[in-house]
Amino acid sequence: MIEKPKLRSSVPDVSEELFIRVNDFLELANKIGRRYDTTHAQVALTHAFARYGAHHYRSTVKNDTAAEREAYIEHVADAVKTLLAGHLRDVAGEPAPGDASKN
Repeated sequence: MIEKPKLRSSVPDVSEELFIRVNDFLELANKIGRRYDTTHAQVALTHAFARYGAHHYRSTVKNDTAAEREAYIEHVADAVKTLLAGHLRDVAGEPAPGDASKN
C-alpha cells in the first residue's frame, strides 16, 4: 500500500526566487482580473497549475501506477486545501460560526 505523503507543518527554507515568482503569478492574475474578472483569473491559474502538476508528476515519478497517481493527487489536494485555508484566514479573517452548507 502506498503511504500518503506527509505535509510539512512549517515552511521549508525557500529561495527569494519563490516569492518573486509568486508575485509574478499574482500580477498576471490581477491583470486578467482587470481585463475580464477574477473568475477568469482563477480558472486560468487553476488550469495552468494542474497542467504543470501533471508535467511535474510525469517528470519525477519512478513507478507510474494508478495508486501512485491517486497518492500524488491527494497529496497536492491536501497541500492546496491547507494553503487556501491559511490564505483565506489572512485575507478574510476567521469564518463566521455556523453551517456553511446552509448558505
